[in-house]
Amino acid sequence: MDQEPAEDEFRRDEMVQLAVRALLPRQGRVPPPPEIDVTDLIALAHQRQSAQESTRWRWRPQPWRPRLWRVVVPAVVLVMLLIVGIEVVRPYGVPGPTGSDPVGSDATGPVLADPRQPLPLTTSPGTAPARHQLAAIAQHVHSLDRPAPDQLVTIGRYTYVHLRAWWRDDPATGQDGGAYDRRLWWAADRSGQETRVDPAEPNRTAEVVEYPPGALGVAVPDPAADRTVLAGQLAEEQPMHEGPQAALRAVVGLYRFHDLSPAQRAAALAVLADAELVTHGPVLDRAGRSGVAVSATGEMDGRPVRDTAVIDTATGRLLTYERVALPADDHAAAGTVTYYLVFLRSGRVGRLGAEPAD
Repeated sequence: MDQEPAEDEFRRDEMVQLAVRALLPRQGRVPPPPEIDVTDLIALAHQRQSAQESTRWRWRPQPWRPRLWRVVVPAVVLVMLLIVGIEVVRPYGVPGPTGSDPVGSDATGPVLADPRQPLPLTTSPGTAPARHQLAAIAQHVHSLDRPAPDQLVTIGRYTYVHLRAWWRDDPATGQDGGAYDRRLWWAADRSGQETRVDPAEPNRTAEVVEYPPGALGVAVPDPAADRTVLAGQLAEEQPMHEGPQAALRAVVGLYRFHDLSPAQRAAALAVLADAELVTHGPVLDRAGRSGVAVSATGEMDGRPVRDTAVIDTATGRLLTYERVALPADDHAAAGTVTYYLVFLRSGRVGRLGAEPAD
């Protein structure tokens, strides 16, 4: 027997229908028409959803609109940190520019020296070794001796050196004091010309001395650009066992006659770096040029003296040399200058009487 006819018969049973009506009062009645159409009901649901979404976003904090305290507090903290940082750094100070010195120097400004007084050294007698400072200058100057491959260098026949010398009366030897402004031209065959003028009478006719070939004595005629070779050459001029002042005086002898190349100047500085010199910081020499002062103490004719040189840190050139009598000297007051040289200019020229171009 099929299942569906049995179900239909069960539903049509009178007792079943009465039971259904008792449990479900609306069973068998026709339902009234709906108060709203299904389409309108769906539209109303969408409107309620949109209203809920708009209300939710209206009160949500926007990420690109931070609250005021989130901006003000970090700004105040940053300003306070800047103020504290400035106050902490200020006591240490920042040194100002020191000119065209590529090696560096003390922040103390150089002081111009009185021509008749010792150079105003920043420390006396000086305790800081000059080795590292001189080595740094030598390294810098050596880097200057690298011309471009296509650079043509014209070298004149004559070496030109212009210097000024001054010395004090020496009661011990009876030597009178004096001064001269000297210009020297000399060639490789030791010939040349020298003119001397008294700085106190610059308009007076210059004294002229002519040197035939081989007549002019030159300290180290061909200075080496190697520190070891140059040290041996200088030792022939000054016995190095006499102390660090010997190396300084030997280098001074080079500058009396030579226009040294950067490599030769670097070698001379390296020789000085090996000597036990001390540094005194920046100073202006007697021509108003800035340099670093180095010195050594020793003896001259059995009397204690201090030898001081001023070196241009940009070029490595020797600017000034002076000798000062120390307190044990019986013939001059302590700290009295007895001798100085100022190296004013040097170069190479093609004829006697000419001066090198700037």
